[in-house]
Amino acid sequence: MTRYDPDRIRESELHTSVRLDVLSVPGLVSAGKIQPVIPKRRRLAPPRVVTGKERRWLNPNKGLVKVIERNLDILISRFLYSHLSKLWNPYSWLLERRFGLAESTLSPVGWPKGVAPLRVLYISDIHAGIFLRPELLSAIVESLMNLRPDLVAVGGDLVSGHVREAKQVLNTLAPLSSAPLGAWFCFGNHDYFGGDPEEIRQGLLSVNIKTLKNESVKITHGGASFVLGGIDDLIMGKPHLLLAHNPDHFYEAEARGVPLTISGHTHGGQIRFANGGPLIRQSRYCLDEGVYAFRSSQLVVSRGLGSIMIPWRWGAEPEAVLIEILNVD
Repeated sequence: MTRYDPDRIRESELHTSVRLDVLSVPGLVSAGKIQPVIPKRRRLAPPRVVTGKERRWLNPNKGLVKVIERNLDILISRFLYSHLSKLWNPYSWLLERRFGLAESTLSPVGWPKGVAPLRVLYISDIHAGIFLRPELLSAIVESLMNLRPDLVAVGGDLVSGHVREAKQVLNTLAPLSSAPLGAWFCFGNHDYFGGDPEEIRQGLLSVNIKTLKNESVKITHGGASFVLGGIDDLIMGKPHLLLAHNPDHFYEAEARGVPLTISGHTHGGQIRFANGGPLIRQSRYCLDEGVYAFRSSQLVVSRGLGSIMIPWRWGAEPEAVLIEILNVD
């Protein structure tokens, strides 16, 4: 394991070709059928050891800063870009070119013995709405399911500004439920921005994606069982694998003996400069992206798929994460 430096993240990248069916002008997409996406692939660096003392000087999870950010996000996503998107909407153009797959193999301490190697596909921060074309998401889902994961986890922020945005992507997410151990969802903060979040839960259930809200489920795999948990604000019980949209739950999870937590929320900063940290940090503890280790627990933070505030990313390309979990021995 390497010592964690929050402002320097280096990971090797293996690029594969991506077949495109778009025009050369950002934001203008051809009417032709989108080809299934062959993602760029990169191997996440080994877990970076954190001390638990890393802090931002501003807490992004509460206070005046959070109130301003939330209201500004709602104003831009729901009212401003809804009018501009017909003229200029470059994010789907960017996503088709830059979407990638991050991969990691982990052996968390405390993982149940006897559980067969487990392939978990983690997709977070989809942010359905004005920035994301459902047909592009469908192509991405198709390519990801070709990886044949054992279990799929959707890590919150399914929508951008209102629960009604989920309706446009439900059918595109349906193939996720074909994973042998099912597809599971936990809520993120944007899922509460407008409307009743129960509509999201019911909509996902209609395509066989189950929601874990402060609850857990026992899953048998290869002759042994592990416990999958999902949290909203609190950690319930002691799962072996925890879905927590915000990575700042990590230290509470570690204190309760959770071997592995998977999170999103941060977008990897969404905008970050070469050899530097994110322009805006969404984690109070500087858990921006990648794999972390604290004592006997590990954390994986995904950059996620979608975009908020502005329809662009730089230096933090959109991604899904494929995690292979093995026994310690």
